[in-house]
Order: sequence, then structure tokens, then C-alpha cells
Amino acid sequence: MIEVLLCGEGPTDYGTPKLPGEPWLEGAVQPIIRKMAVVNFENVRKDSLKDRRLQRSIKDSKVKGHGIKSFVLSNIAREKSIKYVICYVDADREHSTSKSENDAQKRFLEIYNQIMEGFNAFNSKSKSYEVIGIPMVPIRMIESWLLGDESAYEKCFGKKPSNPKLPKKPEFLWGKEDDPNSDFPKCYLDRVLKQYNEVSSRKVFNEIAENIDIENLRNTCYISFFKFCEDFKNIKHDV
Repeated sequence: MIEVLLCGEGPTDYGTPKLPGEPWLEGAVQPIIRKMAVVNFENVRKDSLKDRRLQRSIKDSKVKGHGIKSFVLSNIAREKSIKYVICYVDADREHSTSKSENDAQKRFLEIYNQIMEGFNAFNSKSKSYEVIGIPMVPIRMIESWLLGDESAYEKCFGKKPSNPKLPKKPEFLWGKEDDPNSDFPKCYLDRVLKQYNEVSSRKVFNEIAENIDIENLRNTCYISFFKFCEDFKNIKHDV
């Protein structure tokens, strides 16, 4: 079994503890990863990354943006003697983000590279411990990946989505967040779930992810999810 330190954005992507000290309630990320390997997760609360002691470790590292997150996670991994770290981040969350596929890919690479810079900076600075760190970055957000395999909905709810159907290019789906009829991933997924009398929640996201076919998702999210799958091989080859 592979031990992985994991941190994400919020409850719907990587879950949350029901109460402090209680078992972690998983989101969509963990079951997706487990389809690639037998993994035990050490889940890190995002707010714990603000710990002053951990923040001091960033001094002189010259990392920025989400690289700070991956750098701090690497320090936590060292303290817990965990070699493998996955840092989940949504590439696009802003209302003003361009719908252009080219711009979306540029933003994806920007976030991906920031995270890798944090991992690399830690490994360069640390003399006694090295992590294998992997960015997990949807081009848009977790909802984009959850719109990537219609067979998951058939397994969960008994039929494939039809009103609306799933988009052909889910990782490039984009629109106005405040318009429920737009192609903003959260809005689109809300409409998909409505045909099953379901609403977006950590539990529903987890169930869909449990039933996703990884090969289908690699094909529909052929940039961001495919990249994660290729990077994850670094862990599998190291074990």
C-alpha cells in the first residue's frame, strides 16, 4: 500500500472531517486516485497550512502562488515520514477567466508549474529528505472531471445523462457562475444532477468518482487528467 499525503481545496474535491478528530469524509479525489493504485491517504486540512512554524520554512525559498502550498506540504510530509505528496488545486475559479481553450491551457500550465516549483524548491533545500510530489490540477475545477464519464452516472443513477447530456470537452467548459443556465462547470453539473433529483454535494461527488472509468476520463479530459495519470506513474514506478 502506498502512503500519500494529500491536500485539496475544499470538501467536494478532497473531503473534510465530520468533526475535528473524527475520520475523514472523502470527496471525489481519493476514489479517483485509488483506481490507479492501492493508496492510504494522510489528508491535510488546508487551513493547517497557515501554521506560522510551517510558513517560516518558506523563507528564502523564492516560491510563489500555489508553490507555497506544495512547499509547506513537503515539510509536513517530512515530519510524518511520508515520501509521496499530491497537491490538488483548481486551475480556474475566477468569474473573469477566458473561455478560450488556449488561455485555459496556459492557466493550467501556470498553476501546474507553480506547484512543481514548490516541490522542487523543497527537495533542493532539504538535505536529508526528498519527496515525490505530484500536482493534481483540473484545467477548470473538479466538476469538469466529474462531467467526463457518462457511464459513472449510469452506474450511480440507473441511466446515462440525457437532459442535458455530458459535454464532449468537459475540461474546457466555461461560462458565468451566476447564470444557472451557463456552461460554468458547477452550473452544468447542477443541471445534469437535477434530472436524477440530486444536488451537488461531497457525498454525490464521491459516489460519481467511485464509479468513474479512468480510461474514459483520460480520453475526455485529455490534457489535465491525462497529465495527472502520467505523473502518477512516478509514484508507481518508485514503489
